Amino acid sequence: MPTPTSLREQMQEMFTRMVEAKDASLVDTYYDPEFVLTTNGQTQDLAAFRAGHQRVYPTAITYRVEYDDGSWVESGDRLAARVWITTQRPGEEPHRIEVVLVAEYRDGRILRLHELTWPDWTRLSAFETY
Repeated sequence: MPTPTSLREQMQEMFTRMVEAKDASLVDTYYDPEFVLTTNGQTQDLAAFRAGHQRVYPTAITYRVEYDDGSWVESGDRLAARVWITTQRPGEEPHRIEVVLVAEYRDGRILRLHELTWPDWTRLSAFETY
């Protein structure tokens, strides 16, 4: 796989290799050791982020990521974008979650990620164990 050259390519690679493939072992590949996520007003550090993904990824949930190609903005070590992440568990209707994100990178990994989602993913039953 070629090395991504833009922040957009790095973010899309992360969504493909880690999120859609449900591979929590890649957290340290894409996220800085001092990573902080702020999502819908809640904040978590790298340890909490990793633990949540390690609990959810082994379940039967699936992820599909779609990109709003016109929304991507890069400036230096920062990236802003809008994506939709569709999650689904067997026997349930899919949930399409709109995500507006702003990321700051350090040394090729995500240092800070601020996101707002609709609906709020933390209120979906699929993430009760996150």
